[in-house]
Amino acid sequence: MILTKKEKRVLRFLATTSRDFSINDLAKACMLAPSGAHKILKKLEKESVVKAKNIANLVSYKLDFKGNSTESVLHIAFVPEELEGRIKLRAQDLKLLKDSTQACILFGSYITAKEKPGDLDLLFILEKKNFKAYKQSLAKAKDLIPIKTQEVIQTREDVEQNLKKCDPVIVGILRDGIVLWGFDVLVQVIKDVQTNT
Repeated sequence: MILTKKEKRVLRFLATTSRDFSINDLAKACMLAPSGAHKILKKLEKESVVKAKNIANLVSYKLDFKGNSTESVLHIAFVPEELEGRIKLRAQDLKLLKDSTQACILFGSYITAKEKPGDLDLLFILEKKNFKAYKQSLAKAKDLIPIKTQEVIQTREDVEQNLKKCDPVIVGILRDGIVLWGFDVLVQVIKDVQTNT
């Protein structure tokens, strides 16, 4: 399944929310026209990726992990467009951390600012037992990265807890960040949160 940028935005929004949203609320949050949001949701419902739920006089949509394609479609929603410029360079620098971490997401001003950003914001998901190896790899990567880095470190369990309580920092990173690796880990965490709440 090929996803448009708008469809990816809707899927990432649904992946990071546990409350019910009307189509108008979802459209506003995803910066879409209500008619555009409705069209996307109907397409995803037809593909069994989302399911509709009637609440009083509104219709709310949630990811449907009973569908066979939901996990693979959600995986696609986290895959970035082709990396270019400074993002591509930082992705190369950060490869040193791939063995000691489960996921890496770039976020913040570095991925949005057109001018020179002051730092590089990173979210790493890792197992506690790999923390020492992570710190060693990070030190090597910092020698390559030309600006200061700010890291948010989470275990899978931390991410699950933060999604359950709708932590604005973690939710924002998952909605807007550029995932460099760990797509399967993110999808599994989201599935666990949404099927257990």
